Amino acid sequence: MILEKPAKTVASYRVIGPYETSVKQGFEQLMPWAQEHKLGEGEWLTIFWDNPNTTAPQECRADSSVSVAEDFKVDSTAEGITLQTLPAGTYAAFHTTVDDDNFAQAWTDFFNLHIANSGYRPDGRACYEEYLNDGRQTGMFEVVLYQSVEKIATIR
Repeated sequence: MILEKPAKTVASYRVIGPYETSVKQGFEQLMPWAQEHKLGEGEWLTIFWDNPNTTAPQECRADSSVSVAEDFKVDSTAEGITLQTLPAGTYAAFHTTVDDDNFAQAWTDFFNLHIANSGYRPDGRACYEEYLNDGRQTGMFEVVLYQSVEKIATIR
């Protein structure tokens, strides 16, 4: 699905390393702070900055994040927490269920099956996943994957 998304302000904790382990570590740092600031009802997401197919796993950067109000201020207790804005724009979205922590397969399907056949291509900006449930206990995560995209020009 291709849709227009508004800008979104998030509080984030940056992690570096293989996504399958570092993202969890980021949320372990972010969640206690978010609960202390009563942000538990926010949207929980991870922003990805590197393509794991072209970047060494130990160098992959991700931001474990929770949405906040546009005017939210980070206080002095927020060690490692930064504010950033996900840009507004055109996004490809893929709603799926991930089990057994197989997020890599979900992303592969998203790019190879959905974006590849959409008439759009990634534009090099935002790429993130939003968690619609807390699947830590069951191992089943309902997620929406987002990739900012641009229309592929028609050649005449």
